[in-house]
Amino acid sequence: MTDSKRIKSLGELKAALQLAVGLELSTIPVYLTGLYSIKDGTNTEAVQTIRSVVMEEMLHMTLAANVLNALRTVPSPAPVTFRGQEISPIPVYPLDSPLIAGIGTLELGPLTPQAVAGYVDIEHPLHGATKLSEIPLGSCVYATIGEFYEAILAALADPAICPDSEFDHRNQVPAGEYYGGAGFVIEVKDRETARQAIQKIIDEGEGLDPAKLGDKAKTVTDDDKLRNGWQMYSHYVRFREIQSGRRFRSTQLANQEPEGALLLVDYDSVHPALHIAINGDTVGGPEGAALSEFDLAYTRLVDDLYLAFSGKPKQVPDKLADSGVGPRPALPIAVHGMYGLKNMAVALMRTPSPVHRGQTLCPRFFYARTQDARDKLREGIDQMREQSR
Repeated sequence: MTDSKRIKSLGELKAALQLAVGLELSTIPVYLTGLYSIKDGTNTEAVQTIRSVVMEEMLHMTLAANVLNALRTVPSPAPVTFRGQEISPIPVYPLDSPLIAGIGTLELGPLTPQAVAGYVDIEHPLHGATKLSEIPLGSCVYATIGEFYEAILAALADPAICPDSEFDHRNQVPAGEYYGGAGFVIEVKDRETARQAIQKIIDEGEGLDPAKLGDKAKTVTDDDKLRNGWQMYSHYVRFREIQSGRRFRSTQLANQEPEGALLLVDYDSVHPALHIAINGDTVGGPEGAALSEFDLAYTRLVDDLYLAFSGKPKQVPDKLADSGVGPRPALPIAVHGMYGLKNMAVALMRTPSPVHRGQTLCPRFFYARTQDARDKLREGIDQMREQSR
């Protein structure tokens, strides 16, 4: 690793970890729009694969948050300063990452061959390049997600940057609160468990070592199995199977073309959703109101996730409590909120666009960070509902 890419202070490490939480979040809406565009009852294998990856991205967010909490810093959606740039952990789509050059533009849209190729590139160790030098850095700090996590691992290993005295077993999301996908939450209490948590993110997801492409595609451990025995190998391998339309044989390497059983994907059984950015073409009426209502629901979901990562419970209605509300663990509420978000997203993707003939609405996954932004969304919803009466 070059000196310019090293993390050189504890403050910089904490900023990087805030961005790591956001980095894991940034791929989730990309995959969810593909998943939710699939018509009910079709493409069941692709649905299972994409859903499993999404749940593990949530696990990776949790792991990064646990490391940050152990360093006595609360995960936050607020922008952070990293290498002279103010960067928001929460993406706005389409997203050109100011942090990672190789992932290109992250866009929202239905499941198409082009979208799946994008998923593969996100999860590829070099994001589709054959060597690191092919990736122009531009204004970004790192060429690949792997480089970014390598810098975090190196900083965690250096007592001069991250002294043992900085670690505290606090505000940890416990394994019992995480549900879905393979793997497990690591509670971070010291340098070793912090490095284990980051290494788990790398091994399962986008930070995969390029050398691992020479390993067997279906290399798994007992930790990578669901209760039903389905083996959850790397995200890259799973998306390559969707892309190629075939499973990997158990003897094949990850850098080979899959030659196993067919995994057929019917791209005609997908809603033709078109993403329009929050500042793009204006969609009014009930359709515009529905898009903004989704944005508010997504904002609540992100808030619930960060509340869970802070170690605080969420206050929810409780008829037995004197105040009428009571504390509940926030992470299960956030996961439940994701299922509610699915229903809203599917409804949007079934709704014809009033602006673009032959296409349907697409959720924007816009996070309204400030109260002013949230109030404007609500005011816009009321106005669009009123105009449509």
